[in-house]
Amino acid sequence: MRTVFTACGDALIMHRLPENYPGQMQIQEYLKTGDFRIVNLETTITDKNCYPSTFSGGTWLTAEAPVLDDLLDFGFNLWGIANNHMLDYSYPGLFQTLSALRQRGIAFTGAGESLEKASKAAIAESAAGCTALIALTSTFDDSARAGIQGPYLPARPGINPMRFEQKYLLNQAHMDQLKEIADVCNVNVKNKRRLKTGYKLQESNDIFEFKDMKFCLNAQEGKITIPSTVDLNRTIRAIEELKRDVEHVVVMFHSHEMKDDNMESIEDFVQECSHAFIDAGASLVLGGGCHQLKGIELYKGKPVFYSLGNFIYQNEFVDVLPPDFMDKYKLPYTTTAREAIAYRKSKAKNGGQQSKENFLSVLPRVVMEGGQCISIEMLPISLGYEQVRSFKAIPGPADETDSNLIYQTLARLSEPFGTEMYMENGLIKIRTEEK
Repeated sequence: MRTVFTACGDALIMHRLPENYPGQMQIQEYLKTGDFRIVNLETTITDKNCYPSTFSGGTWLTAEAPVLDDLLDFGFNLWGIANNHMLDYSYPGLFQTLSALRQRGIAFTGAGESLEKASKAAIAESAAGCTALIALTSTFDDSARAGIQGPYLPARPGINPMRFEQKYLLNQAHMDQLKEIADVCNVNVKNKRRLKTGYKLQESNDIFEFKDMKFCLNAQEGKITIPSTVDLNRTIRAIEELKRDVEHVVVMFHSHEMKDDNMESIEDFVQECSHAFIDAGASLVLGGGCHQLKGIELYKGKPVFYSLGNFIYQNEFVDVLPPDFMDKYKLPYTTTAREAIAYRKSKAKNGGQQSKENFLSVLPRVVMEGGQCISIEMLPISLGYEQVRSFKAIPGPADETDSNLIYQTLARLSEPFGTEMYMENGLIKIRTEEK
């Protein structure tokens, strides 16, 4: 059976989209060529009368329910909501979001009233069969993580997590220096006290803890990341179980983590998890979170999009922010949200996450047949970086100049994976045939 998937990057939507804006119809028509059309909703949906959390995903994000109707106009029938913003407005904000999605009959996954509900796949059916979506995130405050039902206490609401462990590798000389610094500054006093009182378990003797960071002896210095076996195995089992009943499983992996000081880089655990998902039976992996494009890998013939960037990026158009944001930037509480966001932008180097690269993306269309990926093409899109406010941060087909820039960027980022692509008739196409 032939199945077509279309997808997009993060939908960070703050207000209604203008009607019939330039390029809107072309984007809708392209997305609707997919049997299954997938989006990540990266904002809470509230009446803006919820308690803000003490933490946020960077900016406290919330929009009112009618923005969902604008996203529905693009034809999305599978929605992921596992991301670092879903608890920006604490449990009431999450509950209002869940309610708004359910009222519209939207098939969503990635957050819920418990870990069971947060990790339960969203399922959509079409003439092309049945597809399940699993959504998870590795970027979150630990208090946003959903929990399981205990024998005596209720489950904890939150997001579907993909935890990971980070270790730093040092040679003997650097390790000795680090231990000396720790002793001089009494860095580990709290850790030692917690060990003595039983509030902390002893780590391996091979690990030296510097506050909450873990260091290991190794001649080859650097950093390694290791996925949580609990979360990884839980997700693998879910994929394997779903494959008994559905034709395809898609995994949406939201992650801000990077291997080095370069947002284009891909952490080891992200690649390890993505490969494991496909090994378990997933047809494709859709990455996002970092708000810009990353490379594309064909693993065992199945596509892994490590980041699709943005689809809607109205981060500058936040209407409300809590006093916590003003405290962070030492601004008066009377500062408006727009003024506060503008101030943050003014302090960022090279525009921060409001650079042109955050406004260029692609819409992939993946065709599967007989369990194999037979074609991948991508429509280059621009989010109107230089447009006036009404048409800024919303998707339209990229012009020739931006299309070439997107193609060159993706080709460069995908080359380490051996992924080959070319331009044809305004679309970026990936060679899927075996070499």
